[in-house]
Formats: sequence, C-alpha cells, structure tokens
Amino acid sequence: MKNRLFLLLLLIIPFFVYSQEKIKRVYEISVINYPQIIELIEYESGEYSGNIITKITKGKNRTSWLNRTWRSLWRVESKEIMGKTPLDEKVVEKVMSRLKENGIETIKKCSDDKECDNYRFLDSGAVAFRIKLSNSEREYQFDEIYPLKEDNKEKIELRFKVQKLITILYEHIDINQGFADLLETLPKGHYHWYRASGHSIVTINNRELKKQKL
Repeated sequence: MKNRLFLLLLLIIPFFVYSQEKIKRVYEISVINYPQIIELIEYESGEYSGNIITKITKGKNRTSWLNRTWRSLWRVESKEIMGKTPLDEKVVEKVMSRLKENGIETIKKCSDDKECDNYRFLDSGAVAFRIKLSNSEREYQFDEIYPLKEDNKEKIELRFKVQKLITILYEHIDINQGFADLLETLPKGHYHWYRASGHSIVTINNRELKKQKL
C-alpha cells in the first residue's frame, strides 16, 4: 500500500510543479529614462510574478581609437551587470489586468498607422513592448512617450493609447526603486548604459551618488 502511495506521489508532484510553472502570458516593457525592463508574468495556475530588470555596464564608455585598439589587443570585455527587483504578485496581477483592458495585446504598431508613422523624432529614446502569449508573440516600440501629466497628453490617437499603458505602469510600480536597488549593491565607480533607443549613452559616477545620500 505504501509503495503504491509513493508511486502515486511521484506521478502527481511533477505534474503539479509543471502546471504551476507553465506560463500563460508575458509582458516585457522597457522604459526610456533608465536601462530597465519591466517583466510581468501570468502562469496557467493563476499565479503571477514580475521583476524590474536593470542592466548597466561597468566603467566609462570610451570610444577613442586608442582605447578600442587597447581593449582589442588585450581582449578586454565590458562587464555587464544585471539586477532584479521582484514585484508584488498582487501588483503584477492588477497591472497586467489593466494593461490588457487598455489594449496592450492588440495595439497597432506605429508603422501600421499613417498618422503615427509620419511623426518623427531625432535621436530619441523609445518605449518598447514585447508581448508573449501561448500562441503568439509580437514586439513594437514608440519614440518619446512618457507617463501622462497635465501638459504632455499625446495628440495622436495611437500614441495616446500607448501613453495610457505607460501611465498605468508608473502608477503601480516604482521604476526608480529598481535602479536604486542595483546601485546600492555596486562598488563605487563609473557605470554606463545606452538609452532605450541606443542613440545616446549615459554615464554615472556611483561614488558621487553615494556621497549625495550621506
């Protein structure tokens, strides 16, 4: 009898674990100001999880010919650092529900909308979306869209829809905290990252930032 019960448990437990971990949908949203991706996950089990993923590179971004040659000669590679700040499950559930209600899974790409596609920016940052469902996956991005305030409402209908999505994100998630959490764990020194569009580079001195908090 005990042997049968043991075998039954061996069969049931893997199935239970698999059902707990099977992913139903994933939203990944990058932000403009910081090198971050907001990862939101819903599982088939009805559970949720999420992270603020922050990626920066150690050192200054030196692009001179001499520096590039020296790094190539000595095979010096840039060290990328990644930090994850977990999000509360209830927050993730609420955010994903609101994002879905506001069309995150079906919104058109800017290139598919004539009015939006004609709107141009120079060397701008971009908000990028990656939506993964059980039977499909799509990506799209929009230049220079920020959370809604009194004086920055987007005039183009499609861009305004995206602005509402970004606003929902900022209403429920402290984006800055994920960045601060990573910096707190790093040694003093210089770090840099590319803005969301990849057109410009931001460099910070972690030593100076820590002094400011003292």
